[in-house]
Amino acid sequence: MSDSAERPVEAEPLKGDQVDGVSKDRGAGCGKLGMNKLTGWRTAAFLLSLFLCLIVVFAFSFILPCPLRPQYLRAWNRTLPNAGLPSPCLFLLAVDGTNGETLWERPLAAELRWVECGVGGMKGKTCLVAHAKNFTALDMHTGVAVWQRLTPVNSGKLPVIIMPDLDKDGIDDIAVLSYNCTINNNTCSNAMTEMVIFSGKSGDMVGSKVDVESVLHGTRAHLQLTTASGAQYILLHTGTGLYAVGLWRLAKMAGAGLESYLKKEKSWEEKAAETGLIPLHESKSLLKVLLVKGSGDPSPSLLLLTPSTVTLFNTRTRSISWTANTSTLLSTPSFGRYNEDDVPDVVLEEDQGNRTKRVLILDGKTGRELWRASLLSWSQSPRPASVLTLNSYSVFMLWGESLTHSETSPADEERSSYLLHPRHPQVLLERSNPTQHIRSFKVVLLERGRHACYLVLSGADGEQMEEAGLAGAGAVVLTKRKIKDDVGESSVLGVGKAEGEPVPRDEEELVKEAFHRLRFSDEVK
Repeated sequence: MSDSAERPVEAEPLKGDQVDGVSKDRGAGCGKLGMNKLTGWRTAAFLLSLFLCLIVVFAFSFILPCPLRPQYLRAWNRTLPNAGLPSPCLFLLAVDGTNGETLWERPLAAELRWVECGVGGMKGKTCLVAHAKNFTALDMHTGVAVWQRLTPVNSGKLPVIIMPDLDKDGIDDIAVLSYNCTINNNTCSNAMTEMVIFSGKSGDMVGSKVDVESVLHGTRAHLQLTTASGAQYILLHTGTGLYAVGLWRLAKMAGAGLESYLKKEKSWEEKAAETGLIPLHESKSLLKVLLVKGSGDPSPSLLLLTPSTVTLFNTRTRSISWTANTSTLLSTPSFGRYNEDDVPDVVLEEDQGNRTKRVLILDGKTGRELWRASLLSWSQSPRPASVLTLNSYSVFMLWGESLTHSETSPADEERSSYLLHPRHPQVLLERSNPTQHIRSFKVVLLERGRHACYLVLSGADGEQMEEAGLAGAGAVVLTKRKIKDDVGESSVLGVGKAEGEPVPRDEEELVKEAFHRLRFSDEVK
């Protein structure tokens, strides 16, 4: 007998398909069959759930339709034949930007002094109207009077000062600054400057009237500025320069501990005099001060205008960033982004005599000249405007006449508007517009990315109104046009070195196509 037959059998680990020498194939087959049935039920349950979800989604998509985008008319005209009704008739109305239809109309006691919308009250949805001897707060959406109060000050001056909720009624409050003086030889006499705080909810006076004249003599204009830390200051323009006073200090003068709700800027307060006045820029030739927002700096800059210079003032460092020499300005400077450095550039219109103006764009960072063109001008010509694009530069809109046009302008000659694309600075798009007395002009964005347009409020002369069948000497026309619609109706005009020279056909098409591809933005960094 062999050794292998006599050797005891050793225990071996169980193999996957045997148990004590018996095959598990039958048991494995039964297990696989059970698993297949279970997997099938799971698949069926998943598909059924998915099917039910799709049914619910499609059902609700028909039951709850998606919100409709506003259907904007590309252009509309709204004639207001009774806009010049004599006192005491005064109507304030809101017009729908989509089609020009009236949203609401509100009769008020004449005479109108000023209107500012987007102030305090219902989350910034209030229009404050100064008229007759009243302040009236109207809901911007409905025209309903939120409150009306007799003015405790002499009508007040714009802009309205935005205040936090000082009276703790859940609505932000507002303040109105009033000043009046007689200017003789650049000296202000008989001056009076006061501030009153109003509850944004009820219109009741919060605290007492503030005598600002005790802080600074002879206020000519004011602005509200918020520093990077959130501290609020009132900038006061006087015959001797520009000064600031903390809003907290004025609130303290109103009493009732109102100053506790307002912040202070330590670096500014260190420069304050005993009266609380902070000198920013002393100059007897200062004509105007403008806020420059969206420069990337948390603190806005200031543009200071004198008869011969334009100066950018940095409020964070309280120092001058740059100064550029200018001649007589025909209009208040406007802003836009000619380059892509996220700093607003400055658009100027200089008087060159003989009905000619020079349009300049200055770099907001350095003050150097970026672009220039000369145009014929006329009285009451609208100042330049711009609209920001998604490419981080702006499209600019100008008004005037090409120098190649006739120097003598008949009464019925058409004026022109111009579009400037910063990537094609050698040309302008020129579109003829009928001669009218333009009272107001504004470029607006009605729908982000899509619908940039401009609004023109104009009044025709007597003969034009008779031809149009309009009654009343106060008739005005509100016109809205989509900016891109002007492109197709425009001719391409060379400027600078190419002024007066014909523009090649292929270049015309290239420029117009660049305008058509633009997408617009309302975001300012």
